[in-house]
Amino acid sequence: MAGTRSAIAHAPTSAPRPRASGLARIRLSHVWAATAVLIPVLVIAGWPLAAIDLAYHLRAGDIMFDTHAILRTDVFTAAAFGRPWLNQQWLAQIVLTTAFRLGGWFGLVALRAFLVALVLTFVFLACRAAGAATKRAALLTLAGGVVLTASFKLRPQLFGMVCFAVTAWLVARRRTHPEGVWLVIPITVLWANLHGSFFLAPLLLGLAWVEDRWTRGRASPTLLLAGLGGLLATMVNPYGYRVWSYVVGLATNPVIRTSIAEWRPPTIETFTGIVFFLSIVVVAALLIARVRRPVPWGSLLPLVVFLAIALAALRGVWWWAMIAPIVLAGVLFDRPAAIERRDPAGPLNAAIVGVLVSATIGIMMIQWVPYTGPAMPDGGRLSFAPAGITRELHRVLRPGELVFNAQKWGSWLEFEFPRNPVMVDSLIEVIPSSVWRNYYAASNGVEGWQATLDAWDVDVAVLARDQQGPLIPKMRADPGWRLVYEDAEGLIFRRVSTSAGAEAVELAGGALFRSSR
Repeated sequence: MAGTRSAIAHAPTSAPRPRASGLARIRLSHVWAATAVLIPVLVIAGWPLAAIDLAYHLRAGDIMFDTHAILRTDVFTAAAFGRPWLNQQWLAQIVLTTAFRLGGWFGLVALRAFLVALVLTFVFLACRAAGAATKRAALLTLAGGVVLTASFKLRPQLFGMVCFAVTAWLVARRRTHPEGVWLVIPITVLWANLHGSFFLAPLLLGLAWVEDRWTRGRASPTLLLAGLGGLLATMVNPYGYRVWSYVVGLATNPVIRTSIAEWRPPTIETFTGIVFFLSIVVVAALLIARVRRPVPWGSLLPLVVFLAIALAALRGVWWWAMIAPIVLAGVLFDRPAAIERRDPAGPLNAAIVGVLVSATIGIMMIQWVPYTGPAMPDGGRLSFAPAGITRELHRVLRPGELVFNAQKWGSWLEFEFPRNPVMVDSLIEVIPSSVWRNYYAASNGVEGWQATLDAWDVDVAVLARDQQGPLIPKMRADPGWRLVYEDAEGLIFRRVSTSAGAEAVELAGGALFRSSR
């Protein structure tokens, strides 16, 4: 009888459940995580690529592949031809050019989607590591993604944002995985060769050390040692410590600070400025709501520091948009085990994730698969690259002729017409400030503009209606220039005549420029 009872006690009460399939095991938390990453990627999947920075990086990468050497001088513009160029972003140029050579414009769009997904994934993981539950971490990441929208342009800064997000994640998990902060050092080595924001790596480590010291009364020496290692790692690049002078020079360059919108303080006149100031209100409201449990000042220090960076320049808003969700995840939300347990699995979750993935891939395929080569995309898929003007220039522009151009088109023109020097481009810090003064005076039609263009031996003028509007009617009326093309974006003028001697100088100059390639 006892044996019977024992057998009955150990008998299974029901048949074993069949093991769920892979798709059926996808949980609600996976849906939240996928939503945080894929919705912003879906939004930007069909966006145009901005040539204003991208194109000259592709040209530089091509030259480096061909010469097997880092490009260290300006070979693009007549204004700064041969001048030293501290090309700190050389590694990003190599990556961009590799993607372009492998997949054309579609390859670049796929790279952009991948980098954006990496940024958001590591912001989400950092929010989780800081203490937020899955759903809350996803919502915080999505909120940051809204502020980040305008930053998702394919240029070296996007590589810097990936490095920032990974570093922030390693710092956020330092209490459970303290050894992980050592990984910041190799990341900083890469960062110092990708984008000038590399100084943010030791800054994040330093802020973490201050927070631990302030809130817990002690801080791990690992943070200080890793921070010191990060500082030394910034100098592992072809230029050594001079990359720091590059960063300082950019931040203090008066031409950059006054002429480039991203380097001016944010205002409500831009989308990024609007959502930034709204985010400040939201962050303040959430912190005030915790009045019964005040947040230690040490924990708020990163918010204060990155708020100051954002208020100084519009491009600083994007670092704020990544750090604010992580800080809020740590100071506002605990990890409620009950919420984590309510995490059902099922095929519906798989369907939601599948729809997001399919929609993202589908948009990229429909919009960009026809452009897997180097030919210029049509339909407005490439911004800061005037299609009609480009077609006409291919017809009328002769090799070696110098182009006086709208600054915003300089990057595209030097990529599309490598045998023709442009007057100015996006390498603002390389071109002398005296040239910029004369350039803006001529673009505004200030008295003496003809003498300026004559002194520069300009052959063709490519003018944008929004950047050089005052000059257009004056050039129309000047007998020394002939209008050869115009559309809604801009106009092309050609010098009417030159003396035989001037023509010889122009041809010799063109031959010299071509031989430098």
